Amino acid sequence: RGVWLVAQSNVAVKNMAEKLADVGFWDFRILVSVEFHYDWHEHLYQKIDERLIRSDMYPETRLEAERMLGGARVMLCTLSTLSVNRVKPITHVVPLHTVLVDEASQIEVGDFVPMLYQYNKTLQKLVFIGDDKQLPPYGSEDIKDLRSIFEMRHLRKRAAFLDTQYRMPTFIGDFISKEVYQGKLKSQHPMQSPLVCRFINVVHGQETSAGTSWKNEKEAATIVNLVRGYMDKGLNFRVITPYDAQRGTIEAALKHANLKWEDTVFNVDSFQGILAGNECDNIIISLVRSGNKVGFLALQRRVNVMLTRCKKTMTIVTKRSFVEGAGSSSLVGKLAKKCGPGAWFDA
Repeated sequence: RGVWLVAQSNVAVKNMAEKLADVGFWDFRILVSVEFHYDWHEHLYQKIDERLIRSDMYPETRLEAERMLGGARVMLCTLSTLSVNRVKPITHVVPLHTVLVDEASQIEVGDFVPMLYQYNKTLQKLVFIGDDKQLPPYGSEDIKDLRSIFEMRHLRKRAAFLDTQYRMPTFIGDFISKEVYQGKLKSQHPMQSPLVCRFINVVHGQETSAGTSWKNEKEAATIVNLVRGYMDKGLNFRVITPYDAQRGTIEAALKHANLKWEDTVFNVDSFQGILAGNECDNIIISLVRSGNKVGFLALQRRVNVMLTRCKKTMTIVTKRSFVEGAGSSSLVGKLAKKCGPGAWFDA
């Protein structure tokens, strides 16, 4: 039987492959576009390169596909890849019997129609994995009628809620449970102390527009200092920010300082996934905004993603007057209040 692990984004597919490699499971193949492979730098695929099939390498016949797959029965690709005619030799060798969809809460329900139509003779089981309290389908903030599979009321009764999280320290997990999941999410984690969460007050930080995005150079400079300290201590870390302009600003600052910058800084939308979501021991967050408008903080589902990535500690770099002012009613503002004044440190 063939098992296909599918997601909407190339990043999520890459993450799934790396998760399988991390747990020692190698009996898979990953299909990826040649453009994505080069854009994301081949060094990111070193662990799984032997099991990677680029779009310019797709087999033309079933015999070629059998040789290329080497008996693997688990396939990884994006949802859109399944609609490409050139993958048919592969789907003939490894039919779509069972399909697991990660990030399903981010996929508009109509996007599944081509797959359901094309593979209706072989499909036996579909498993949708996602969280409708996290990233929604792209564009749903502008088009209110966009729905994911989790918003289909007639299917809700068949949904299973995974009620225990093991990633986040209990203090953060309990906060998220109360504010987002109506207290239904339980935490199993050895770290109980509220000291896992701290805020860095960048007093003179100022948001500046960068096209349609935003950046904050003072916050970026503060993060350079934090990263230097983390590297000196040998800590595992990642940096997350809501704005792509800030991601580029931080990345450039780290590179200029001769610090780790590759595969280090992400925007929120590229750092999610239930089956293989990005996570890290220590997370640094740059909020960017500093004025009277909360911007990204008004989008609770995205903020929920941002606050649920750490396994040990989370450091939020921001302006205290902003968090306690315009942002006070946001998830971040409520977290700061729960942590108390002792969680604040000046940059």
